[in-house]
Amino acid sequence: MGEQLSAEERLARVREAGCDRLRVHFTDLLGVSRNKVVPLTQLDECLEDGINFCISAFCVDHVGEVIEGTGLGAEVDFRDAQVIPDLDTLTVVPWERSTAIAIGDVRFDGDWLPASPRQLLARASDELAERGLRAVAGHELEFFLLRPNGSGYEQYAKQPGLVYTLSPSVDTEGVLRKMEDGVAAMGLPLIASNQEYFGSQWEINLRYDDALKAADDAHLLKLAVKEIAAQHGLVATFMGKPIQELGTSGYHLHLSLWDDGTNAFDDPDGPDGLSDVCRQFLAGQLEHARGMTAIMAPTINAYKRFLAMAFGPWNVTWGHDNRTVYARIPRERGKATRIENRAGDGTANAYIASAAALFAGIDGLERELDPGEPVSGVAYELEDRTLMPFSLGEALDALEEDTFFVEHLGPQFVQAFLAMKRSEVARFASAVTDWELNEYAVTL
Repeated sequence: MGEQLSAEERLARVREAGCDRLRVHFTDLLGVSRNKVVPLTQLDECLEDGINFCISAFCVDHVGEVIEGTGLGAEVDFRDAQVIPDLDTLTVVPWERSTAIAIGDVRFDGDWLPASPRQLLARASDELAERGLRAVAGHELEFFLLRPNGSGYEQYAKQPGLVYTLSPSVDTEGVLRKMEDGVAAMGLPLIASNQEYFGSQWEINLRYDDALKAADDAHLLKLAVKEIAAQHGLVATFMGKPIQELGTSGYHLHLSLWDDGTNAFDDPDGPDGLSDVCRQFLAGQLEHARGMTAIMAPTINAYKRFLAMAFGPWNVTWGHDNRTVYARIPRERGKATRIENRAGDGTANAYIASAAALFAGIDGLERELDPGEPVSGVAYELEDRTLMPFSLGEALDALEEDTFFVEHLGPQFVQAFLAMKRSEVARFASAVTDWELNEYAVTL
């Protein structure tokens, strides 16, 4: 697990670092980090009263428009919500002078906001705690580092064939080293970094932790990567496929359940060394795979991963150490026994993705579902399996049709998320793309 510091120890550390301002953050439904900056001297007041944000900040799309029909805009008169910083997340921002950061929880009309992503995950974790189980997660995020070139973006480093190489030959300006330094200085549990398959594609890994702490860490990791890239005139993107000629980036969510310090997924006497708890939780992932997809793959672009059949799932299957399936069970057992959900890309909100996966697993436990037999070989070649949704619109329909998810995620979240994402689908459907012009303008 990561370093465990008390709130008092965290506050002492940021003061010793000379911090005199505090960035108070929350994540909206898209995973965008929203914040206000206050003097650190205002901390006691912030902890008591919170910091006011217009509630419609949750309903702003990727181009800055407030989306209608979310239930969190005009319907509630654009009133203020309050964000209460959680001092368990307080840490320094090493790439910004004299600055600390804390992630907050959102309160609206005197209650915690049900649609808040962090609140969703806390509720899912609490449901498992009622069963005597502790949810543990690890987030594997791949990203590309790009340079704006006036007409679009090009790779920061173009050298091919250097997968699993991280040295000055690929990190030519030392930007990844600065990211490693920044992540470590924040106190995040950095365990590894590497170049992925394509030039300018990277991965920085953090150690697993309790589900809420791990999501906080993943949120801060993405923030660090994007902000340090921006300071160097670069763009770090967690899009599934940002460049036509290159491959795709994934987001692999590792999950396990623990009971009094023991991994509840491990059973040396069970089939393949897996417990009934593991198999039922896995079956819940498969049962709700299509319903979860809009959350795991929440952009138009994300579905290019599935269609590429490049280590992204094509159908709803599971297997042992098989990277062509939806849910992979790595070969490690004991404390390392876990389920890897491979449906996401890095545009997913870590809190919502974790909450959805946990709720799906809870359904598997409640109904004692059976995942069936694992597959071997290339899962893409199987013809008798449920297919993934292959567009965001199809995935949104699957989410709305999954009554279990609608109930457990809550009507406020589902209404807001569907309204925002269906607006995104409609805007894309009416857009004229460069591909269309290049394909048709001259010949037709």
